[in-house]
Amino acid sequence: MLNADEITEEIRNFLDALFIYHWTNSKDDLQKLIYINSSLIEKELAGNNYTKTALKKYYLAIEQSESSSKRHSEIKEILPQISGIMLLREAIIEINKTQKNPIAAMSFEDIKAEYGYLRVKLLEDIKIRIVNKEYSDDILRNDPLEASQKKVDQYEDKFHEISNWLGYQYLTYKNTTFYKWLFNREHENLIHSNILNLKDTMGDPREIN
Repeated sequence: MLNADEITEEIRNFLDALFIYHWTNSKDDLQKLIYINSSLIEKELAGNNYTKTALKKYYLAIEQSESSSKRHSEIKEILPQISGIMLLREAIIEINKTQKNPIAAMSFEDIKAEYGYLRVKLLEDIKIRIVNKEYSDDILRNDPLEASQKKVDQYEDKFHEISNWLGYQYLTYKNTTFYKWLFNREHENLIHSNILNLKDTMGDPREIN
């Protein structure tokens, strides 16, 4: 098991930057990832059964960064919204399965309400992008509301694709960040977090009709 206090700030920054780069495929994000990395971090990553997979993916990302074949990039601002939705969804699943709430600052009802609010807000944000013609794919041919839902589905699929590739889910909302490791079947339903500061991390939840 990787305990919460075993994830140093440097490793957290590395895991965050690695996931963000795979989402954006941006040269700027790649440079930030390279800057964050160091021989000391590499030693820590390589010595842990959880994070050594992430280090291998980092090496592959560097090797593939100069190739002409690029994975599809996504709008960077969408990732925190998708990640927040995933975090709250995982918390709901965790509570239903184990009766343990991984977000001590929120009640189960508050988590469900906030989850619903975030989903509605994301749909509205994407609908605005569609109306403003910020997407160039065939989704624009659909009704804006229907297209928005399809785009959300695409983003969630992309999130899972990256998570499966890297071996962990990057779950963050406001000041709360969790890492869910995907290759440990014994603990696959558990959320393994960084050192959390849960004071004032969540705003007042909104009730969704």
